[in-house]
Amino acid sequence: MNRYIILAVLLLLVLSAPADELSDKQKQLQKVQSQLQTAQKKAKEAESKKQKADTEIKRTASLKRRVDDNLGKLRKDESVKKQSFHRVSTQLSEANQKLHSLEDLQNHSLEMLLRADRSFTPTQLQHRDQRFLAMVAQHNTIRLVSMQGYRSALVQERSLRESDLSQVASQVRSQDAEAQKMNRTISSLQSESSKLAREQKQLQSQIAKLKKDASQLESLISRLTTSTPSTPSTYKFTANKISWPVRGKILRSYGQQTRAYGTSVTSNGIDIAVAEGTAVAAADDGEVVFADRFGGQGNLVIIDHKNGFFTVYAYNSSILVSVGAKVKRGQTIARSGSTGSATEPSLHFELRKDGKSINPVPYLE
Repeated sequence: MNRYIILAVLLLLVLSAPADELSDKQKQLQKVQSQLQTAQKKAKEAESKKQKADTEIKRTASLKRRVDDNLGKLRKDESVKKQSFHRVSTQLSEANQKLHSLEDLQNHSLEMLLRADRSFTPTQLQHRDQRFLAMVAQHNTIRLVSMQGYRSALVQERSLRESDLSQVASQVRSQDAEAQKMNRTISSLQSESSKLAREQKQLQSQIAKLKKDASQLESLISRLTTSTPSTPSTYKFTANKISWPVRGKILRSYGQQTRAYGTSVTSNGIDIAVAEGTAVAAADDGEVVFADRFGGQGNLVIIDHKNGFFTVYAYNSSILVSVGAKVKRGQTIARSGSTGSATEPSLHFELRKDGKSINPVPYLE
């Protein structure tokens, strides 16, 4: 069978759409090139967003350093004012204790002096100790007034120190809250930057793949334009129908299917659910013309049945035959798997007539 058919089968597997020879492949090339331009545009947008995020991280980090510096100074000021407040509070406590002692001393002195001469009543005091009593009372009064004044000054001083401390503590709380807010902003921006970096990496990978696909399509189109027509085919198998490559539930049928949100996809074959590692059998006698990994088809085997038909076996976990091998109907050629674009263990099976996909179910026994 001509090389043209094999290449056409591979091309249709890549594009997953019905082909109409060279003109259709050129349309598919345009589609790939359009996808490439879209991916490049998205990559450029992601780069721009990442640069903005990185710039904002630097700006916020700079502001955060200023806030941290100011917060450090405020904390030092707060510490000094706390010490000053505690010192004044201690002095006030000591003054209160001295004032109470003086009051007790004065009261005790008066009581002792009055007891010195019990022959006189307080209203009749003419005793020689009267002058001494007056001196003691006057001296204690002076000391009490002085201590009361000192205490009042300490109360006022403590109130001022307390107000200063409260003001600085409020500034510390405000600056600390601002610093925490900036930390959250920086963390959020760093997460966004990392996300954009991952997106960039994915887009670059997509761009590389699309470029590779475009290059392969261009090469394939060039080959197709120089291919020679195929020779007449018998279109007959060794039996009336071909055998099932595996047995299992059909996950996806042949043809166009409508999915969520009105989108539609075209399947060039059927997907059969089967356990990982299940033996995959040749549908009929033929020659292996492709046995390798191929894009979204994963590990792929293509058999030319030398009658105008090809069968395609994709998503395999392993391939057990090589190109050029002659295989018999029912012979194990691979082990099923979930390689390529498969979302679960299964076998993607296609039947192609002169390179074009047809529904394989009516041909299966």
